Amino acid sequence: MVSPEPASKPQNPTVLILVIMGIFLAGIASLAAYALWPRGKRVGVIDLRGEAPALGVDLAAGDTLSFRLDVTVGTASSYPNSSRSRTNAVHDELKDSALTVDLTRDGSAVGTTTCGAYDDRATTVSSGSDDVASSGLPLRCSLVAGAGGKYTLTARVVWVPKDIRAAKLTIHRQRAER
Repeated sequence: MVSPEPASKPQNPTVLILVIMGIFLAGIASLAAYALWPRGKRVGVIDLRGEAPALGVDLAAGDTLSFRLDVTVGTASSYPNSSRSRTNAVHDELKDSALTVDLTRDGSAVGTTTCGAYDDRATTVSSGSDDVASSGLPLRCSLVAGAGGKYTLTARVVWVPKDIRAAKLTIHRQRAER
């Protein structure tokens, strides 16, 4: 005699919904990381508050340099009281700040680029009672090496915020496709 197989239970839709949501969130996180993650290899950092903000780099023809900014702005007096409003006010001022990066070779200028110090994107932001620190700010400017060799990058910023406590420019090199 053959015993009947038990009827299969219908799957719990909650588990299926959670799996689909997990896949969706992983996709969104991947897209965000792609948009914010720097392209290429990190080649150095320039302290924008230093005496001579410069960096020597060795480039091949067609290499592209891109930039990210880490900045801390003091907000002791003239900023709003709420953390979000203070952060928004600092980011608005950073948008109006002008960062200029020059590429020189053997003392001669071979390229320059200028962009705002904030482009509506940051990987991390923290706001204390007297400062706002933003890091990983991808900037909308880049430089391309016309020929291979040793170059010097110099950077300068015309700041709108009055109390810049720390400012570092990270340089990434993306090799030219060969």
